[in-house]
Amino acid sequence: MERIVGEIAFQLDRRILSTIFPDRVRLYGFNVSDIPEKIQQRGSDTQSGLTEEQRTSLTERHQRIMDRLHSLGYDPNVHPRFTENIVNTYGILRVRPDTTGAEGDVYNDINFMRNVVENVVPADQQADCMLLLNCLHLLSQEDGKPLFIW
Repeated sequence: MERIVGEIAFQLDRRILSTIFPDRVRLYGFNVSDIPEKIQQRGSDTQSGLTEEQRTSLTERHQRIMDRLHSLGYDPNVHPRFTENIVNTYGILRVRPDTTGAEGDVYNDINFMRNVVENVVPADQQADCMLLLNCLHLLSQEDGKPLFIW
């Protein structure tokens, strides 16, 4: 169950990054806290070939997603580092679950996920972990994909 908590944090991080950088299949070395710097780097990199319009588009996507998450209480100065800490503390799922059957339904059940957070996470971190879950749920609803995408 602990790994599910880490997976929630990991999935939120990846969801944010893949929304801002949809053309990137691999996001190694990308962190939510580093998004502005990554946009700047890609804009300055002659290999990436980003136009000013593309850089502006990335920046706008970043701002839009941060605005949506901020409405739930997400703080880009706090929660990216908190997310990284949760992943490092709890780990992530070692094996992808079979998402075609009942097991897949469990991993998309927001109430089950809330129960996991309530039962696994210490009281002093529950509110922030619940916030991460709520942010992941919002993004999942917006893009029509499951909570956990692999």
